[in-house]
Amino acid sequence: VIAAVSCLAALLNYVKGVVKRALQSSNKASGEDVLRSSRCVVNTCGVLLVWYQVCPTTAPATLLQIVQLYGGEYRDFLTPYNVDIVTAALLDGGDEIRKTTLKILKRIISSDPGLLSTMLSPTRDQLNTALQQVRHSSPTLVSLADEVSKLLLKKG
Repeated sequence: VIAAVSCLAALLNYVKGVVKRALQSSNKASGEDVLRSSRCVVNTCGVLLVWYQVCPTTAPATLLQIVQLYGGEYRDFLTPYNVDIVTAALLDGGDEIRKTTLKILKRIISSDPGLLSTMLSPTRDQLNTALQQVRHSSPTLVSLADEVSKLLLKKG
């Protein structure tokens, strides 16, 4: 599992580098082509969420790279099952995992305004409760947790 996540991370680093160079050289077409051709990695989001506990450093970082490159294309991110995993990471993970998870949530929620309308109220409450606990237990993450909470309220 760790090797598979590491391979995916290497692929994403390559894609990110190519896109960055294309944007800097004003050749946006080649960057968009690379993103389009590697879009299948979005389908690994669900697997990466499941692997959060198995690979607590690599899986969240890799998932963050995917959402940075592809935004909210993974439509199932806020399903009750996935929110359970995200909530566990926020409650049980160390500060680095919490920070990465908060960045993922912020990117997913802010990139797709319609995504929150599909989120069930108990799931939203569960996520808000976890964010509140992060605010109280991790002083360094208060502002990031507040940003995610505001997005949940604003678009909910």
